[in-house]
Amino acid sequence: MRKVETFDYENIQHVFSLLSKCTEDYLFIYDFPADEYAISASATETFMLEEPEFDHATEILMNVCHPEDRKLLRDNLQGIIDGTVREHNLEYRWLGRNGHSIWISCRGQVVYDQNDHAKYMVGRITELGRRNMIDNTTGLYREIRLKSDLTKRVLTGDKNGFLLRIGIDNFKTVNDKFGRNFGDSVLNSVAECIRECVDEHGRVYRMDGDEMMVVAEVADYDQKEDQARTLYHKIRQRVDESIAAMGYKHFHTISAGGTYFKPRMQNVNTLLEQAEFALHEAKQRGKNTYVRYQEDTYQAFVKRMDIQERLRRSVEENYKGFELYYQPIVNTRKKKILGAEALLRWQDDVVGRLSPAEFVPLLEESGLIIPVGRWVIRTALEQCLCWQKKDKNFRMNINLSSIQLKKSDVIMDIETIMQELGIGNHNVLFEVTESGELESDSITQKILFSFRKRNLNLGIDDFGTGYSNFRYVKEMMFDLVKIDQAFIRNITKSQYDYLVVKQMTELAHSLNLKVCYEGVETADDLECVLDLNPDYIQGYYFAKPTTASDFETRYLCMEQKF
Repeated sequence: MRKVETFDYENIQHVFSLLSKCTEDYLFIYDFPADEYAISASATETFMLEEPEFDHATEILMNVCHPEDRKLLRDNLQGIIDGTVREHNLEYRWLGRNGHSIWISCRGQVVYDQNDHAKYMVGRITELGRRNMIDNTTGLYREIRLKSDLTKRVLTGDKNGFLLRIGIDNFKTVNDKFGRNFGDSVLNSVAECIRECVDEHGRVYRMDGDEMMVVAEVADYDQKEDQARTLYHKIRQRVDESIAAMGYKHFHTISAGGTYFKPRMQNVNTLLEQAEFALHEAKQRGKNTYVRYQEDTYQAFVKRMDIQERLRRSVEENYKGFELYYQPIVNTRKKKILGAEALLRWQDDVVGRLSPAEFVPLLEESGLIIPVGRWVIRTALEQCLCWQKKDKNFRMNINLSSIQLKKSDVIMDIETIMQELGIGNHNVLFEVTESGELESDSITQKILFSFRKRNLNLGIDDFGTGYSNFRYVKEMMFDLVKIDQAFIRNITKSQYDYLVVKQMTELAHSLNLKVCYEGVETADDLECVLDLNPDYIQGYYFAKPTTASDFETRYLCMEQKF
């Protein structure tokens, strides 16, 4: 390369080398008349530059510049040479050695000769990704830039618009199965699909992990059409087309959440939280879908989280607010109470009394069902032991959650408590709710078989509402089938329900299984079901669930007359 007389390249690189210890930026000098260029030697490790010094600088700089940004750079440089532009301060993309685009900030000071012609430009190049402004994987602005842009649009702008937060479904599985390089290619592909679908009124940003955000302006905030939804479906279609073009080497889907804004409508953090929550809802609803932010849904979510926190405090405060109620189980042949089912109740000083349908799912979601379930087992067995003093054959039915079965050593918990209390197996029956999971989950099956090996009695609850597989019930060696109350509730009015209950009862008995009917509430119900010969009956006709003291006073060892 021909050296420029006024450039001492050896000294320039020496100075660049010294300064590089003080900054992560790349330093450069551009000689306009000679069309020659020198840059920090370290730039050749990052960008598509063969040497740190070169002539034909304009041509080489255009080659290293991203094709979409070449006009921007060319116009600026030509303006400096022509004298119509007095500064160089651009954000654009250079091509990295791996072929990916890298966003840079390029600032230079122009040195003019005595005729006011541009002679040199001296400056620095910063990788925006290094200061978290640009994501080098996708070439998108990062969240720090998003917040800055949103502040301008929402607080000082006069436009309506929306945020569309997009996430790649099951992205962790993609990384784990195919590796991070492949995961990066998926991210880059989805980012490109989004860019192709967003017009000049929108901008795309990279969020944490697999998520990206679109901020777009709309003409009318109040119109009925959900433009964020329309854009989502457009992007999803483009992603599907991209996957097809690649021969379905891998198939991935996207979910999204949208929220709208007006000028000076709310602060930026609120908007971001709304979009994040909407995306969370989309994931919760099965993924590969879009959800628009709704305030009432969010408030319900906040309430659930508040309740969950109150539940956590109750557990930490020695299960304060938790209580067991007991509902009699009647033996139809002996016409007396066989025992009781222990049912969990909870009352909080702040939120009041909630039904199990409200708080039990929150216990399961949070994992609190494991310590609470352990408390239920101990409390119910202690009560059973107490009542055995009045009736040595009294039996306690205790419900187990699928979370307990899969995520705790429930067998060890049960055996430890029973040994400590000295209670016999025949006095306890554990109920699990019928579901497809019981039949399909190998871990759950293994645990249930462990019950049988230890001669622990098992019952299947709510039978008839799920898979209703008697073959499976027999293989698992359940002792009891509890017919769901949905069938009993209409048994006097529905011939179909009557026949279903009759057939399930006869089949269960043919397999040597005991049968219990739940939901017997009236005398007519009782008269009808007794003809079907169940072994046990539960329902409001006999008693609602009640406290231990009330149960003992009113029902224990009573003779039930039919």
